[in-house]
Amino acid sequence: MAEYISSFTTGFGEIVAQALPSLLPGAGVQRVYDGLIRYAYPGNPKDIHRLPFFNNSWFLLRFFEGKNLSFHRMIPEDKLRYPISEGSFRVRFSRGNQFAGVDKRLSQRAENAIIRSSRLKPDRLNPATELWYVIRDEGFGFYGQLLQKRVSTEKNLHPGELRPEFAYLMCLCGEPKQGSVILDPFAGYGAIPMQITKHFCFKRLIANDIDPGKAQPMCEDALHLTSITDNSIDLIITDPPWGYYEEIGDIALFYESMLREFGRILKDDGRAVVLSARKEEFTRAVEKSGAFAVEMTIHTLVNGKKAGVYVLKPS
Repeated sequence: MAEYISSFTTGFGEIVAQALPSLLPGAGVQRVYDGLIRYAYPGNPKDIHRLPFFNNSWFLLRFFEGKNLSFHRMIPEDKLRYPISEGSFRVRFSRGNQFAGVDKRLSQRAENAIIRSSRLKPDRLNPATELWYVIRDEGFGFYGQLLQKRVSTEKNLHPGELRPEFAYLMCLCGEPKQGSVILDPFAGYGAIPMQITKHFCFKRLIANDIDPGKAQPMCEDALHLTSITDNSIDLIITDPPWGYYEEIGDIALFYESMLREFGRILKDDGRAVVLSARKEEFTRAVEKSGAFAVEMTIHTLVNGKKAGVYVLKPS
């Protein structure tokens, strides 16, 4: 059975491992690392492209373990079967989640190994496929063929807009259901509502933002959602302002007011999924509110900044 390795946003390993077998029937999880999962799948590799929470995915050609791995020792001397065996290619080297430079002789040796086993031709500028040698700090490495180039990057997003993969993972944390009434009170450019609409079942979705220029169907102050009645929302999934780029005088007071409003509109068995880079201020606000218990905390990164995804339940 073919094996694959896929990358995802750091911190979400448990969520991804739980979701993969249901979203990709027949897949068997072998190992979960920080931001990386290794699994077997007997079906069409194109099925993997449709999974909304992966950043990159590779067909696993070789797997290595050991503390002193080197790219020199990872280059195969025998012939391998490449799933994409025609067109152009280039070789990438990565160590510790960063692209690594190598000398020309090593690069040429890696290219020759591919030429011997396929009809692929080198193209270092605009290749049809990429072969990656990856060494991770955890003491393992792999050689794999990238299944598909990632289309959506930060350059395609508005400032402050969540990546679609990240927004989807936040939605998974909330576990939307067929009868759920879902609210994103800080919808911004709509990254979270878009993922809910595309991938999940629900009864009603309310997207709100105080900025009318962001074209949301509802435009109210998220701290005073007067059009939403008490105890009427099953699930809140949102990315509120962090106070880094917005004019928020007191972020702690902001969070306290936000949680007070969440407590009013959420049902007793409801849930809130909140992203925050102001982790200390947010957790203190949750404790001070007395209205919520933290069910799950996921420590992650957003645009290189440490952040947390908090799953709250009314206490």
